[in-house]
Amino acid sequence: MTDQPKYTAGFRDRLFDKDPFPLAIWYPAEMPEKPVRHMGVASSAARNVPFAGNGPFPIVMFSHGSEGHRFNQFWLAEYLARRGYIVAAPQHEGDNYLDASDARQLTIIERRPREMRLALDLLLDHGEIADHIDPGRIYALGHSAGGATVLKLAGWDFDAKAWQSYCALNAESDRVICQFAPTDDHIDQLHAANGGPVVSEYDPRIAAIIAVTPAFGVAATDDGLSDVSVPMLFVEADRDEILHDHVNAAHFRKLLRGRAKFVRVKGAGHYSFLPQCTPYIAENFGYLCRDFGRERDAIHRTVEQVVYGFLERVKSGEIQGR
Repeated sequence: MTDQPKYTAGFRDRLFDKDPFPLAIWYPAEMPEKPVRHMGVASSAARNVPFAGNGPFPIVMFSHGSEGHRFNQFWLAEYLARRGYIVAAPQHEGDNYLDASDARQLTIIERRPREMRLALDLLLDHGEIADHIDPGRIYALGHSAGGATVLKLAGWDFDAKAWQSYCALNAESDRVICQFAPTDDHIDQLHAANGGPVVSEYDPRIAAIIAVTPAFGVAATDDGLSDVSVPMLFVEADRDEILHDHVNAAHFRKLLRGRAKFVRVKGAGHYSFLPQCTPYIAENFGYLCRDFGRERDAIHRTVEQVVYGFLERVKSGEIQGR
């Protein structure tokens, strides 16, 4: 498998006249790249140029982490675009850097995968883009809360009762996950809507998923994961200072029993998968700049190779689901 770029990275932002949410895409192009900035971080892309002419191309639907934005993993999106993938990233309503009113709450856990499905629907119906998408090769990738989002798209029945039960015992030691744990009223509403305490948002179009430091493993159960059959890659941080490993990545590994590939990235913390820090971010949001023994550029290069290798093996049929 060659790792050499075949294309330049095309880029378009806010694709629709009336966005339901901001949505950016990166895609294979042939025109030269020019300098761009995403949330103050310098990069390069070919803005608003035509797609390369030898598609259709696989598409990777991307879900950002809690309180993040659609550019959180632009570095990975550009890398994949240069190697023949479309990457599409909606900015989640009520759980982004401008509006975190629903962050880490049951409402957003239900809404996020629906937004991903809507974004895919819009792209597959877009007059200038649809013909460039290979409908048989639709994948999903997410970081943190986005990792949980893509797992739900793959068929994970998120068990809100398990989340509630965990937080009844661990509210003080795991405030990130337990700050907005479901109440009994929430559980009753899920029973009324779904016949059980689960949030199920399966999308059969998703052919494989990549979950980077996925959150909300406390809501994962044997039954909830039993119907997930697509190829899965989990990317773990060597030192996740935000999410407790034993109830997140390690818990998913235990329940999946060899049904997914797990890769631990040395020197990485939870936020090592975000872009390089600008001086402004370092001064005002220093916690986003913590890495643990490796430069962030090196961490990103590892993730690029791991993700691209997995997608290429899925695309070729070398890796298949159950």
